[in-house]
Amino acid sequence: MGPRRTHRKSRNGCPECKRRRLKCDERYPCTNCSKHAIQCTFVERDASTPIMTPATQPESSFGPSPLPLQSYPVTPGSAVAAPETDSPNEMPNVDTDDWASDLELMHHYCTVTCTTLTVREDARHVWRVVLPIEGYSNKYLMHGILALSALHRAHLYPAQREKYIKATAYHQAAGLKQFRELIASPIDPSNWQPVFCFSSMIMVYVCASPVRIGERWPAPILNMAELFSVVKGMQSIMEPWLHSLRKTQLAPLVNSVYLESEMLIPSPAAMQQSLLPPGAHEHLSLLHKFVDEYPFPESQESSDTADGPPVPDHRADYKNALKYFENSTRQIDLAGPHVEIGMVLMWAYSLSKRFRGDLEAYRPPALVLLAYWCMLLHLVEHSWFINGASRELLQDIEDKIHPAFKDWLVWPKRWVFGP
Repeated sequence: MGPRRTHRKSRNGCPECKRRRLKCDERYPCTNCSKHAIQCTFVERDASTPIMTPATQPESSFGPSPLPLQSYPVTPGSAVAAPETDSPNEMPNVDTDDWASDLELMHHYCTVTCTTLTVREDARHVWRVVLPIEGYSNKYLMHGILALSALHRAHLYPAQREKYIKATAYHQAAGLKQFRELIASPIDPSNWQPVFCFSSMIMVYVCASPVRIGERWPAPILNMAELFSVVKGMQSIMEPWLHSLRKTQLAPLVNSVYLESEMLIPSPAAMQQSLLPPGAHEHLSLLHKFVDEYPFPESQESSDTADGPPVPDHRADYKNALKYFENSTRQIDLAGPHVEIGMVLMWAYSLSKRFRGDLEAYRPPALVLLAYWCMLLHLVEHSWFINGASRELLQDIEDKIHPAFKDWLVWPKRWVFGP
C-alpha cells in the first residue's frame, strides 16, 4: 500500500467550518457554507467581491418574459415582495444534515406530494417518475422537486413548519438561480422539457404562497393577478414547444387538462356528472351581455397608427377572456367529478396585460369576471395549495367593487359561500 497522501493543514478556515470540524477551502464564501446555505464568515475574503443587498441587487426576472417568479405576498399594503437573494451565502439557513434532509424530502415527494398534484393516474406517473428522472440530470429541477416537497410537509406538519419553510426557501432560491441562468439563452430541443417541468412547479409554488407566509393571502385580488402573470409568462416561454408536448412522456400533463372531444360539446351523460352548479352556462350568457353593455373608455390605442395595425379595443380583451372562460367550463363538464386544477388556471392564458391592469386597479368589469371565476376555483379547493382561496378572493372582491355592481356577486357568492 502506497504512502498516505499529504494535505495542507491550515488554521485559517472560517469559524463555521471549525465549529463543524470540516476542512475549509478558504474561499469566500467557502464551499461548505455555500453547500449548507450558511452565512460564511471567512475573514480573508477578497475585498473587491461585492455583497448583494436588497438595495443593490438587480431586479429579479424570469427571463425574456416579465414573470415575477420570485415574488410573494408579505403585507396587506403590498401585493408582492422579493424573497431571498441569489447569493449562496444569503440563502436561508438549513440547519440539517444535507443528505438526510434531501432524502426525506425526495421520499415524501415520490410517495405523497406527487399524488396531490393531479387526479389522473397517468399524470401522477409523470409527476412521480418522469420529473425525478429529469431532475437527476438537471439540478435546478431537483431543487424544485425538493422545494415543493418541503412546502407540502410544512403544510402537513405545522409543528415542524419553520424547519420545512427554511428548506423550501433554500431549494427554491437555488433552483431559480440556475433556472434564470439557463433561460437567459434561447430554449432549445435539448432542454425545453425540464424547463416545462420546473415552470409547472413554479405555478404550484406561487399558488401555495399562504403556506409559505403562514397566513391567508394578504391582498387576494393582487395576489391572483400575480399568479395570472406567472401563467402568462410560462405560456410565452413555452409557446414554441407546446405543439411537441403531446409527443413526449410529459403528454399526460396536457391530456389531463385539455380533454379531447368532438367540438368540446359534453354529452348529456357527462353533463349529469359535471361539478358546475346548475345554471352556470346561462349566467355566462348574462356575462356576455354585461360586457357588451359596459361603458368601456375609448382607447386612443385602438386607432390606426403608422407603427402597425390597430390594437384591439378594451371590450375585445373581455370578450376574449369570456371565450376562454367558456372553454374552461366545457373542459370541467367533460371531466365530470375529476376536475384538474389546470382546467381552472387555463383561463389565465387569455387575460391581456390590460385586463390584469384592470384587476390591479379594482375596476368593476374585471372584478365581476373574477368573481364568476371564483366559482370555478371553488371546485378545486380540496387541494392543499388552493385551500380557501376562492372564499378569500371573493370576499376581497366584495370589499373592493363599486356598490353599484354588487348585485353581480349574488350568484357566485351563493355557490362559493353556500346559501
